[in-house]
Amino acid sequence: MKNYISYNLNATSSMVDNNHNLRFDSILTIFQDLATLHATEMGLGFVDLKAQSNAFWVLSKIRFKLNGFIRQNDVVCCKSWPLNPTAYRFIREFKLSTGVASVLGSSEWCLLDCDTISLRKFSTVNYPNALIHIDEKSGAGDFLRMKEEISASDYNYTYKAKFTDIDCNNHVNNVSYAKMALNAFSPQEFEDYNFSEFEIQFVSQSYFGDEIKIYKKKTDFGVYVEGKFEDKTIFKAMFIK
Repeated sequence: MKNYISYNLNATSSMVDNNHNLRFDSILTIFQDLATLHATEMGLGFVDLKAQSNAFWVLSKIRFKLNGFIRQNDVVCCKSWPLNPTAYRFIREFKLSTGVASVLGSSEWCLLDCDTISLRKFSTVNYPNALIHIDEKSGAGDFLRMKEEISASDYNYTYKAKFTDIDCNNHVNNVSYAKMALNAFSPQEFEDYNFSEFEIQFVSQSYFGDEIKIYKKKTDFGVYVEGKFEDKTIFKAMFIK
């Protein structure tokens, strides 16, 4: 069993924005696919984890930093590897590279019990403890402490969760939240900001049909976006200049 996963892909037209740069949600989709495929190789994929341990993965936060722009038709080397987990916390790193431009990513995961939806220790599942982990961070930087306050004046739009937003756990997929955050911008506004980093934190789950209100607020170093359903925060995102 390898302690990393790596493959090449082409940045196709469906993955880029109006300037032919790899979109932020496409980056997160690649990260999600890398994590899913490697977890399956490790015997910790969705089906095996549920059948053997009655547990499932939850992504709590993910961030990345751009070093240049990956462009349409670029061949992208995609790599991901887990760091050695603690009792409840699992860090997975990512790197996308063309040789000219790169995206450095980091994510934090935990395990929940299928019945009680409570946190599970990694010692309670069939984690491959003999795996020799790569002791190297991607360089994406530390996770933020998002404490921004929003008000009614920061309201941007409302999104109703649809069929295509729902994942295999019957929750709104993490990438869909990133799309909601991105859709708070116009193409020109997003281009003008020229963001170099992005982080999104997942606070609560939402489901098909939920109407999620999106709020957007400028900060000293970027733009903060928050999604709320009724009085509950669903996600927090920061776009950093």
